[in-house]
Amino acid sequence: MRQFPKPIILVSRCLEFDKVRYNGQVIPSRIVHDIMPFVDFIKVCPEVGIGLGIPRDPLRIIKQDGEYRLVQPKTGEDFTEKMNTFTNNFLDGLGDIDGFIFKGLSPSMGIDDVKVYAGAHMAPVVEKNAGLFAREVIARYSGYPIEENERLRNIRIRHHFLTQLYTFAAFRQVKTEYSLDALLKFHKNNRFLFMTYNADLLIEMSALLGSGKETSLLFGEYESLLKQLMRKPGSLALKIETARNMFSMLEDTTSAESSLFEDMLGRFKNNWISEDAVIELLRMYSSRSFGNDAYEDTFLYPYPEEIKGQIDESREKDYWDK
Repeated sequence: MRQFPKPIILVSRCLEFDKVRYNGQVIPSRIVHDIMPFVDFIKVCPEVGIGLGIPRDPLRIIKQDGEYRLVQPKTGEDFTEKMNTFTNNFLDGLGDIDGFIFKGLSPSMGIDDVKVYAGAHMAPVVEKNAGLFAREVIARYSGYPIEENERLRNIRIRHHFLTQLYTFAAFRQVKTEYSLDALLKFHKNNRFLFMTYNADLLIEMSALLGSGKETSLLFGEYESLLKQLMRKPGSLALKIETARNMFSMLEDTTSAESSLFEDMLGRFKNNWISEDAVIELLRMYSSRSFGNDAYEDTFLYPYPEEIKGQIDESREKDYWDK
């Protein structure tokens, strides 16, 4: 079986960990709970980090004369400079990181849904934007997996986030080896996964590896392309074409099996079966053709099965018991 790397994630401290929210509560988080045994978390609460107590009066972001300020309406205090100083100092010392899970709507850590007001009191919402801490994270770590807890309830967003997260964690390991052989192996193991995201960028990445550039330039350019490639999942058509390409490379498949697989791809296209059904069949055939090497392919095994999430959480419920 594949040995997965252990991603490093910066997480809002109020999600599953500590009672540091403004109202003194801890917030349940399914994604944080599920992946806790499989990742290393770095916890942060910027509002506590700047010296605010628990509980505390709420903060809000206001926009005046084109400038964003973090204020506490009840006290009238402005915490913008304190928050900016804390944020920069914290991120300067962060070290290795693979992804981020933040609390949505937070004026410090919300990613893109934070209400911005015209003033501190009795003022309308003028826009939605990122919290002050999250804004700097987005600027520094553009292209990294950055998500809000609430959005990760969605199974498609969760799958993309975890796929991106484990890809970045694996690439971080490759960077520590800093060898062309390690990078070539990484690219080979990810080629089908990358094909589902952006075929043109995959071609560009493959050409880069054969360019003969020196290692420092090679790794830097490859990482830049990787960030572009994984910003968002590719189309349904790309997933189907990738599955077809992988199947065509399998050994000892019969014409009957090829017909069965094409039928499955048609049903997947029409939304009659899930992507998981196609992947499971490819896993079976790949295991027959390539043995244990099949487990290294990230299109088939993007992250540990244990954090995939249950398909039907109500499967054991007895709807007929009266």
